Amino acid sequence: MHPVRRLSAASTASRLALAALAAAVAAPALASDAGDEAFYQRASDCAAAMQVDQLALVAKARAGDKTVRPQLLELTRLGFAYVGEAYLKGLRDPRGGNMLKAATAEQKDWPEARHKAMVAECRIEARKVYDDAGFWQWAIDNKANKRVDRFLSMPPLPASSASK
Repeated sequence: MHPVRRLSAASTASRLALAALAAAVAAPALASDAGDEAFYQRASDCAAAMQVDQLALVAKARAGDKTVRPQLLELTRLGFAYVGEAYLKGLRDPRGGNMLKAATAEQKDWPEARHKAMVAECRIEARKVYDDAGFWQWAIDNKANKRVDRFLSMPPLPASSASK
């Protein structure tokens, strides 16, 4: 009977050790989750802010401005860097899309100065995310180029829409 007790005691000790290890591992995971959540929110806020400028450049291109491609590509690349990093950290749709929609709705009535300040901050942050992407830069660049090509292949706006 004693061998069973020893096994049971050893089993209990093993279970306690595993529980302690799991708790130790879970604590940093919770901190990481909080950090990821903050990143998701910032990425959504920045993507929404930069999207306003991106769409303004698309409108210029559709109105006939052929010089916007470099600016549009850079802004699209930075937006994809943020989105890609959020994806790699675990953010998925529909939640990601909903967060972007909420950020867009929140920012729609911001004064121009607040918008410009936000975009300036976000561009710096997104540039760091892009620079730190390493191997994934090729995917960001590829996706950004395809998106910009699609934007620039859109037909010109009708004359009445371009003047609005």
